Amino acid sequence: MTESDQRSAGPSKATQPEEADRLGELLRSPGYFKALVFCALIGVPVSLVAFWFLVALHELEHVMWDGLPQALGWDVPPWWWPLPLLLVAGTTVGLVVTRLPGGGGHIPASGLHTGGVSPEPCPA
Repeated sequence: MTESDQRSAGPSKATQPEEADRLGELLRSPGYFKALVFCALIGVPVSLVAFWFLVALHELEHVMWDGLPQALGWDVPPWWWPLPLLLVAGTTVGLVVTRLPGGGGHIPASGLHTGGVSPEPCPA
């Protein structure tokens, strides 16, 4: 194997411990610790809000499909039971799309657009 083949084959075994040492230094650095603490301060409350949102949604489903029909005197919800909720949801979405700015998001048929081309090429 020629010297150029050895260089193109990948990192040598001598550089792997250096990279591991640099990674270890990064993980022990104060900046990394601060980033972890910041992520925890943001992530824990967000995950708690998401959890309690799902709990509330679960309870609302039981109220909608068990409690409310029984309170109205039905053992099981009638076939038309989801229709009023669909009417309210459709009306709400229609009002949001027509009345609020933004038009309801991008048009999927147009593809995703990130805001145009960068004016300068990225440095290599």
